[in-house]
Amino acid sequence: MPFPTDDRAWNDTLLYLLERRRPGERTLAPEEFADELPFVRPYSQQDEGEEPAYAWVVVHKGMTNAIKTEFLRQLTSWAVPVFANEVFVVFAREPGFAMTDLSDTDHVKSLLNVLPQREGASEPAPPAPAPEEAAPSAPVAAWMPAPAAAPVAEVEAQRSEAWSAPAGGPEDAEPLARPAPAAPPASGPNRLRHQEVRRLLRDYLGDTPGQRLLDLGCGTGRFAGLFTEAKVLGVDPRPEQVETARASHGGLPNFRFMVGDPARLDLSEPPFDVVLLVDALPTGMADSATLLQRAASHTRPGGLLFLTVDNSGALNHRVARLSGQAPQGGFTLAEVTGMVRAAGFQPLRADGLLLPWPGQAIEDEGILDTLRELGRLVGPTYAEGIALLARRS
Repeated sequence: MPFPTDDRAWNDTLLYLLERRRPGERTLAPEEFADELPFVRPYSQQDEGEEPAYAWVVVHKGMTNAIKTEFLRQLTSWAVPVFANEVFVVFAREPGFAMTDLSDTDHVKSLLNVLPQREGASEPAPPAPAPEEAAPSAPVAAWMPAPAAAPVAEVEAQRSEAWSAPAGGPEDAEPLARPAPAAPPASGPNRLRHQEVRRLLRDYLGDTPGQRLLDLGCGTGRFAGLFTEAKVLGVDPRPEQVETARASHGGLPNFRFMVGDPARLDLSEPPFDVVLLVDALPTGMADSATLLQRAASHTRPGGLLFLTVDNSGALNHRVARLSGQAPQGGFTLAEVTGMVRAAGFQPLRADGLLLPWPGQAIEDEGILDTLRELGRLVGPTYAEGIALLARRS
């Protein structure tokens, strides 16, 4: 069937793909695209269980009945909508630089509202009434700075008063005498991941002088030292971790640490400018969604969320699934961004943490550097871990 060259919606979609597809990337699309693009499989030739093989999925809103139901049911769990018009929605398995997540736009919602739902997934919300000035959608993989806060003097006074007050609870004792700070992870890959998280924290957040930062699941406060000019509150459910964090930051008045469950945290102070969730999400999606909602309640509008999590869609897990093994914990990029959006955040950027390497422990610095660089190249879809920055709506 010839391509409808006189149809603007079709031409715009074709142009989008021509500009962004890389050589060899397989695409599921209406058969008209097969004559215009290589590596296109028409809906009529779709096989079962092929979703990991597709880099792009082009959904025609009037042809959803031609695509296998189970495929559509799972589509939003591993791909992100990055282009949409009145006829098509284009999903990308690995959103690239400056690609915008369009899940909250009317063009995409009109499709999502008619797609079959995944088991356990919530119904997509109807389009919300447009505010007086709608904020633009933010790129998933490109930096967009948060809007600057404009607190009046009274708000600043309130923040300062809240900071000088105790965090609450008998756990908040005076800091202990300072011992030697905790050592970084000893093994090569763990040490490398720790370094990558520190690099991305600096890259994503930049300087934070005077800002209020909440570290949920802070552990020993291993990343608090990056924010020496911020006002940091760390929360962790393990008393021994909090004790170590207090000890290593003793005598520094801008650091507080308290014992508490981050998912049930209730603070009587203003919301924070930045919230961290570094490898702190629970394994279950429901529990993780609850924690993200709690994080949102403690983040000011326009504030930032930084999180890291193991990637269940990483290359090693994909290989393991071929032999019938299930991935151990973590979430895919699409699952993480979906939970983040549902909690009231807008994803801004995502990066990959290390290329996974199964088998024996690696200590060779040359190989470790290679895994670091490859993790950055393959991005958050295939890397061992996902780092994500989001802004509170």
